[in-house]
Amino acid sequence: MDCSRRDLLKGFLKPDFWEEPRKPAVLPDGVDILLDKDACIAWGKGMCTRCEDVCGEHALFFVGLMNPRVLLDRCTLCANCVDVCPTSAITVRDTTTEAGTGDTA
Repeated sequence: MDCSRRDLLKGFLKPDFWEEPRKPAVLPDGVDILLDKDACIAWGKGMCTRCEDVCGEHALFFVGLMNPRVLLDRCTLCANCVDVCPTSAITVRDTTTEAGTGDTA
C-alpha cells in the first residue's frame, strides 16, 4: 500500500465540516456583521463559544482558543449568534438606513 504523507494528514488539515465556499464571500449590499472585541468574552479574556456552538452553517470559528472569526461566505444572516451572545458583542447592521443622511459628525 502506497500512502503519501499528504494522504495520511488530509483528515487533519481541514475540520470535519469543511466544504468549499458555496457563494461569494460578500454580504448583501448594506449589511455589516460587527464583532466588538472589547465586549467579546472570548477575545483574549476567557472562554465563551456560544456563537460558534449555535451556528449551524459553521460561519463562526475560533483562531486559537480566543479569537472568533466570521466566514462571510457561510453566513446566512440568521442572527442566532447575536441572540446567544451574553455581552451583545455581535451585531448585524443595516447600513442602508445610515447612508445618505447627511450627518458628518
